[in-house]
Amino acid sequence: MLRLDKTISRHAALPIFILALFLIASQYMLVHADKDNGVFYLKDHEGDQEALSDVSISGELGDGFHSTRFNLVNGEVTTNTKLFDPPRAVWYNSTQPDKLKVKWKFDNVFSPDSITARDPEDPGSYWQASVHPNITEYDENKQPRKGNGATYTNRLEYGLANIGDQYYFVVPSTNSYAGTSGIYRLNFIDGRDYRGELPASEALATFSLDKNKGDGSSEIQVLGLEAVGDKLALVLEEDHKLVIRSYDSKSGEQVGQAAVSGFSISGSDKAQGRSFYESYEAYSDSDSGRLSLAFMSSPDQGQVSKTIWSFDLADGVKLLDETAVSYPDDMESNLRNMKSIHYMDGKLYVNYQSTETKDQNDILFDMARPKHLMIRVYKASKLQYEGELVTDRNQDSNRVEHLATSYDYDPMYNREFDHIRIRPAE
Repeated sequence: MLRLDKTISRHAALPIFILALFLIASQYMLVHADKDNGVFYLKDHEGDQEALSDVSISGELGDGFHSTRFNLVNGEVTTNTKLFDPPRAVWYNSTQPDKLKVKWKFDNVFSPDSITARDPEDPGSYWQASVHPNITEYDENKQPRKGNGATYTNRLEYGLANIGDQYYFVVPSTNSYAGTSGIYRLNFIDGRDYRGELPASEALATFSLDKNKGDGSSEIQVLGLEAVGDKLALVLEEDHKLVIRSYDSKSGEQVGQAAVSGFSISGSDKAQGRSFYESYEAYSDSDSGRLSLAFMSSPDQGQVSKTIWSFDLADGVKLLDETAVSYPDDMESNLRNMKSIHYMDGKLYVNYQSTETKDQNDILFDMARPKHLMIRVYKASKLQYEGELVTDRNQDSNRVEHLATSYDYDPMYNREFDHIRIRPAE
């Protein structure tokens, strides 16, 4: 009887395997048939399209089976589609910063003393690094926190930055920490070949958190670390100001600092003035040495409000622009829907993904609601132009429009925008 069950199991697995192959082959044939029939055009919503005349906007729209590179210049869109046979693996994590979309993929980082990265081209690989800053977290009674738990301002991935093949890390610490923190040059080793305690990484630069020891009138919180050309930008909330400190990535020397007043983190016990979520979005331009940061304030009745600050780190740190943006979106999980932010020649160019609200669309599953890639241009904080790059992307979700049961989003079959860049027009 046991032998019969095993025989039945083997034969039952064969049709399932054939069905899986058929589904993949069907998807590939469908993609191949539509290879040169994709929809890409610019639709004006508000203002004069002339506001885009100085730039080109390029990017990618793709899934596991194909990728379409597009380039928007002077209102015209050109495209080039590449097919993947066999299908490529698609990395998708909506909670991680875009800066981690690099060669290595980082697992969820739970502790500074064990940072793990994997190489998708070598599935069995994993690389590990360790950081041990001389900092202590204190509880509400001003006593060192006990146990293995720790709190941070942001996910630890916000503390990662890379310049070329070199990775750096800072602990995103709250105002409950004191001691000497730092920016560390990560020393990764092959986890497959190493046994025992990981060697500690070297500090490139150090800074003090001891003002958090005081009477509460002064504080410092680390929000993250960004790479801008050959500079490292330390993002801080310090005494109700957004502070950007720039460091030379070779010597560790601090080469500049700029501050924006009236800035606090939502939920902080010392919040004053304007308050924002700590999970910012950052886009840097290594050619111009500029960094743009978008912080979201609390959503209000389906409206998302963000403030974007742009800085020049080419020589020291200079604040270039502050612009408030808002748009309809009732998905509170959409903290990270910016696709590209660039400040050039006195204009702020913003690409963001807008999801139709429940009032606009009655699809049950949020992830399946139609999405639109919006383009905005601001000058002196005033909106000059809004347009949309129209595509046929939302057809990918048509099959779930009337589903009333479960829905598993899979980027293998659902196209996503990626690698969007804005450059001066040639």
